[in-house]
Order: sequence, then C-alpha cells, then structure tokens
Amino acid sequence: MIYTSNDILPINNSNQRSIFLAGSMDHKQEGSWRAKVIAEFGAHDIFDPTHVHHNNLNDEQMKRHVQWELDALQLADMILLNFLPNALSPISLVELGLYVNSEKLIVICPHEFYKSNYVNILCNKYNTPIFNNITEAKTLLKNSI
Repeated sequence: MIYTSNDILPINNSNQRSIFLAGSMDHKQEGSWRAKVIAEFGAHDIFDPTHVHHNNLNDEQMKRHVQWELDALQLADMILLNFLPNALSPISLVELGLYVNSEKLIVICPHEFYKSNYVNILCNKYNTPIFNNITEAKTLLKNSI
C-alpha cells in the first residue's frame, strides 16, 4: 500500500516490509523516480512524502507533514534516498544525517549533485551503500527487502 502524509501510518506489521522514498522532489518532472519505484515495489508498504502543495502548507499543516515524515522514516524497514543532480535537497541532506549510521539506508548520489563529495565521504565512513544511479540501488533494495 502507498502511504502519503495525508494517511495514518500503519502499525508495523512484521509480515509486510516497508520502504520510505526519501530524496529530491521531482513532482514537476515527467517520469518521477518515486512513481517508478512505486510501480516496481508496490507489493510492499511504501511511504511517499511527496506533497505537491508543500510550499503552500500553513504552519500547522507543515508541522503535521514533517511529523509524519519523521515517524514514517523511523517506521520504515528500508529508506531509499535519491539525490537528483540539479536539486539542492536540504531536507534530504538532513535525512542522510539522521539515518546514515542505520542499517536501513540506501543512497543514490550522482557525481553531478553539488554535495556529492560530502555525501560519499559520509556514506563511506558509516558503510552505507551508495550508488551513482537508481538501477543499482534498486537491485540492492530488492535483495534487502
């Protein structure tokens, strides 16, 4: 099942593995990376933080959205964190810092990402799997989930 910040998070069911789709937002792009992952891994619970009206949320709505994200990150069995080449992704960098030392993070960070050197150093220090493209990362995710 797909969960967004408009949904109540499920109680962790040991029979159903879950994936949080962290990373650069691409809802304005055709062929969203999140939509492709959802299509491929739809048999699992997927937490999708995409909120197309993110920039228009009032303070209370934003608080509820951020709390949902933090709870979903904690609940997820695996976190797929994708940095897009031309995005700044400040929230994704925070998520990297929060979960780089967990054993549930898989990172995609192309060399073109403006902080790729930092992301690579951090992932290497904590033995967090990091890939240049999503195809390689999805292969590891399939084996991990």
